[in-house]
Amino acid sequence: MKAIIKKELADHFGSIRFLIIMSLIFMISFLLTHLAGQGIRDVLAEGGNAYLAGRTFLLLFTAPAAFFSLAVFLALFGPLVSLVLGFDAINRERNQGTLSKILSQPIYRDEVILGKYLAGLLTLSLMLTALLLLIGGLGILGVGVVPTADEVWRLILFWALGVIYLGFWLGLSILLSIIFRSVATSAMAAAALWIFVVFFVPVLGQSLAQAVSPFNDPQRPTVAEMETYSKVHKALTMASPTGLFTQAAASLLDPTHRGSDQNLRYAMMSRVDRYLLNRFQGGIAFGQSVILVIPDVLLLICFSLGIFLLSYLAFARQEVRSV
Repeated sequence: MKAIIKKELADHFGSIRFLIIMSLIFMISFLLTHLAGQGIRDVLAEGGNAYLAGRTFLLLFTAPAAFFSLAVFLALFGPLVSLVLGFDAINRERNQGTLSKILSQPIYRDEVILGKYLAGLLTLSLMLTALLLLIGGLGILGVGVVPTADEVWRLILFWALGVIYLGFWLGLSILLSIIFRSVATSAMAAAALWIFVVFFVPVLGQSLAQAVSPFNDPQRPTVAEMETYSKVHKALTMASPTGLFTQAAASLLDPTHRGSDQNLRYAMMSRVDRYLLNRFQGGIAFGQSVILVIPDVLLLICFSLGIFLLSYLAFARQEVRSV
């Protein structure tokens, strides 16, 4: 398995398509970081130190720059890197006739599939590490703010969350490469699933939530109607890996984020109640944020392990003929 991992790592880092997609993500991340840092500098120049206290460095990842924040960008377009790494992991070997030669050696099938998955996961981990370090360095140089210990721990957990999330898409792409013998078909199927899960599932979740719990007066919904809608929408969101990642990332990177239920109650408060709450209540401690994201992280781990288990069983049961 070590030989397979080394070979796959060499293929990944020497692949032109991987270098292109990774360079594109790094360039867009650099642009988003620059715009977010510019906004943070403007707030600091206007005397907003108290408003940004405890989360200045984290705003590099959560501040909406142009269209979305960096965390949302990773949730939407980060899976493309995983799909590029795995959509031809098995069918390319089969079409070239090298898969049967590998299995004719004293190498088991589980070592082949596990080696390919671990090599892809290691590549994604290194890419995400380099991306976070690059953004952190640009933030320190551009904004002039050093992260606190709390912010560093939040970023470490965000890194682990990102690896789990990208691991799901890697397992899905490997599964498609096992099911479809054509490389082009597996690539098209991977792109179609990415578009459906990332862009259509959130819209579908909102539509289903509105259908299940409609508002009598859409302009002035009651608290009970909003709570019912929030519960249904949250349940539908938990069925999507992208929704789980976005929700957990918001709780980790934003100390003021208290979950969808708490944010709903905050939105329904009067202006005086909001002022009093903001006056006497600060951000959530790191431990409390971890407690908030535990359900989302566990479900995301189940998604990742489940999709890899499906690819493992599919590859173990598939017939491999020599050419």
